[in-house]
Amino acid sequence: MKQSIIIRKRKSVKKGLTYEYRFETASIGGQRKWISKGGFEDEQTARIEGIKALNEYNTCGQVTEPTTMSFADFLDHWLVNDCMASLSENTMINYRKKIKNLIVPYLGKYRLNTIDRDKLQNLLITLHDKGYSYNTLSAVKGILSKCFNYAYYSGYLIKMPAINLKIPKNENTSIPTRQSPHVYLTKEQLSAIFERFPLGSSSYLPLMIGLHCGLRLGETFALTWNDVDFDKKQININKQVQWRQFKRTDEEKKSSNGKKSENCGCWYFSSTKYKSDRVIEIDDELLNYMHSEKESQDDARVYFGDRYARYYETPKREIIQQPTEKEIRFLCVRENGTYITPRTMQHTSRIIHNDLNIKDFDYHSLRHTHATVLLEKGAPLKYIQQRLGHKKIDITLNVYQHLTDNLQQVGTKVLNDIFSSEG
Repeated sequence: MKQSIIIRKRKSVKKGLTYEYRFETASIGGQRKWISKGGFEDEQTARIEGIKALNEYNTCGQVTEPTTMSFADFLDHWLVNDCMASLSENTMINYRKKIKNLIVPYLGKYRLNTIDRDKLQNLLITLHDKGYSYNTLSAVKGILSKCFNYAYYSGYLIKMPAINLKIPKNENTSIPTRQSPHVYLTKEQLSAIFERFPLGSSSYLPLMIGLHCGLRLGETFALTWNDVDFDKKQININKQVQWRQFKRTDEEKKSSNGKKSENCGCWYFSSTKYKSDRVIEIDDELLNYMHSEKESQDDARVYFGDRYARYYETPKREIIQQPTEKEIRFLCVRENGTYITPRTMQHTSRIIHNDLNIKDFDYHSLRHTHATVLLEKGAPLKYIQQRLGHKKIDITLNVYQHLTDNLQQVGTKVLNDIFSSEG
């Protein structure tokens, strides 16, 4: 039961306007029960006394001061007691990342009851000055507002500090947005990459999909053969894979991805980033290779028989090897059927950095190269936005602004040529 202190106004002939606190306690015989006390002269006094009474009730009479806990500890408490029951797995992961990396390093050491609006606003300003994007700042602001709202209405605080927080405007153009560089791969670099990871290597198909389709890393490794329509030459992008960390029982270890470590986890399916489900076209080169790959995998399933690795999806969308009603057939597998996970790209990237001397490469470089080539060849921005799964066309415009500027210059030249007096 989630407890909150309720403050109510009371009027009496003798005392005039007074305030009362009340909070719900454990039910008895199925009947809801409350503890309340009135007669306080102002709302703040009623809330302070209500906090004391609620704390005393929750600790069986032992006096505690929950407001003296660190903000870091309070955030852990908030995630477990307020967020876990209502938020999706993806949202919880994002909350934990932002709390760990962006909030706790700046505010975690302070006591909960010492954090005021100025500290919260200064955090947003600090993150802005370090180049974090508007979306990141907006997410941090949302976490701060929600956790302090919980603290206030649960009786931990008598004031609400997360009021009227402002996300700074990016007026200082000298501050770059924090993001990985958008690396365009030349023909020579691509040739070197595919020469190092040729047909038959475990990285070949993921690299091909990244270059030919512009998919995100998690989307590529979530593709199953059910997502491929060979007749329509299309791929249905409707999920991504992510890693869920947890402690497993011995029985769970036997059925999960071959991992024997006690504190590990499993891959699972989640919705696409920004819920960007989409259907995109496949070019003939990739389509022909997929045809060949599908036939090879079908033959391998027959050849290996029971020794062929098989994967299944649980009701929680976890990917395991213990049979369920829903079998998964991934595109990215080795000859014996074992799943090629996104972590393969970490090894691939290290080789590309060190052996091929392409220092800024990551999987996203293939996505950027794919979009850049489309734009340079005249593909409409709306088509590129939908193909990449960008939430808004503004994102596409911002990422490829340098290219649209170049196209504008080309267009201006064409315009001048058409209407030149010499023509």
